[in-house]
Parts: sequence; structure tokens; C-alpha cells
Amino acid sequence: MINQDPDPVTAGDVVKVRFKIENLWETTKDPVIIEILPEYPFSLYSGEKVRNLGVLYGRQTGVEAPIVDYRLKVDEKAVDGDNEIGIKVKVGETTWVYEDDFFIEVENEEIRLRNYIRSSNLIIPESKGKVSIEFANAGGYDLEFFEVWLLPSDDYKLLSTSNYVYIGDIDSDDTESEEFEIYVPKDVREVNIPIKVSYEVNDFEYVKEETLTLQLLNSGEAKSIGLIKSDTGKNVFLGIIIGLALLYLYRRYRKR
Repeated sequence: MINQDPDPVTAGDVVKVRFKIENLWETTKDPVIIEILPEYPFSLYSGEKVRNLGVLYGRQTGVEAPIVDYRLKVDEKAVDGDNEIGIKVKVGETTWVYEDDFFIEVENEEIRLRNYIRSSNLIIPESKGKVSIEFANAGGYDLEFFEVWLLPSDDYKLLSTSNYVYIGDIDSDDTESEEFEIYVPKDVREVNIPIKVSYEVNDFEYVKEETLTLQLLNSGEAKSIGLIKSDTGKNVFLGIIIGLALLYLYRRYRKR
């Protein structure tokens, strides 16, 4: 086995393994046949297990030796570390003349992406405000080419100029956040905000959709805990103005 790509391969991804077949003796009389023996956690992703390499000339080694590529799918629950795979070679229809096991390195760090609403100045329905969404990479892999879409919902109207944001890379044990401005219509107390994210790990693309939830208060609740100003003071002030105006009119009427 010459190499594997990627090295190591992430559990759940596809790996390409390359084998070189050298003839250290005389020219073969029959075609050389090679077969890969994929067992758990590997399965053949594309192509044929059995390959006919044709006749190999004597001392056909080094750069002149044929190379065979196989693409294998790695199970998502593969054990972290070296995982074994077998190869068999024969000449013509004779019995197998060569058989050996090789090792493919698998990495099974879990991808743990956590998306949540970090903050918002939206308090009550029938208002606009900004919502900050945070993306936390709590796993062992760096996330590359990270993209975010805010998907349509009946619970809000997007006021930002775009529903799309390109973040780039989010390193392991790191976070990034993005802010969107939205308007929430009347009577919506629970705002469902569907999002879609796309990113790559070791050249393998992942796409995920989920719905984040923002709870709002009614006006009475918001006023009772001081999140919005009460109209009581304004009403008292207006009452005093009206009272003074009535008193003034009453006095003028008495002087007639």
C-alpha cells in the first residue's frame, strides 16, 4: 500500500487507498488479478473489487509497476486508530499466490456543532430587533468553509439585507456569531427561526438544518419586570394637564 487520502480518514467519510503491484520475477504467462477484501468498517464506495492488471513483465518494479486505486466508505462508528483491510493477488485462474493485510488510519473524533441564540433585544411581539446566533465548535475537528442561511418562517420577517452569511473557518473549541435583524408580527410569542449551515471537515461536506426558538413576553409581563417603560407616568401627566385646562375654563366661566 502506497498511501491513503485523506490520512487519517474521518469516520463516515470516503478514503482512497493506492496499491502498487511489483513483479520481482519473470514475465507472467497469464494476467495478474488483484482483489480487495473490504470488511467492517470499510465498504467499497465505487468501482470493482476485482481488477485485471494484464500480464506483468519480468522485473516490472518501481515507477513501471502498475498502481491500483480503491475508494472505500468508512462506517461512522469505526474505531479510532488503525483498521485492517486485506488484499489478494493471483496469476490467471490459479490459486491466490499472495495475500496480506494492510492498515488504514481512521480518526473518530466526534463533530459537535452547537447552534443557539446568544442574545436578542426583541422583547415583545409586533416589534423589530436584532438576534445574535452563535455557532460553537465543541468537537475535535476544525470546520472549514462555514456558511449560514436564515430560512423563511411565518414567525418573522427578515429586515437584514441578506439571509446568507459566510463565516469561513471555526477552529476546534472556538465560536463564531452572526447578527440578523427581524420583525416579529402581532401575537407571536414563540419565534421559530429555522437555519441551515454548511461546512467541510477533511474535504467532506456536511449540511445541517435546525430550528432555533426565541421566547417573547407580552406587554404586561415586560412592563412588570421593567424591560419596557410603563404608560402609567404618561397617563398621570396627561391627566394633570387636562385637569388644569378644565380648571382654567371653569374659572373663566365663573367670571362672566
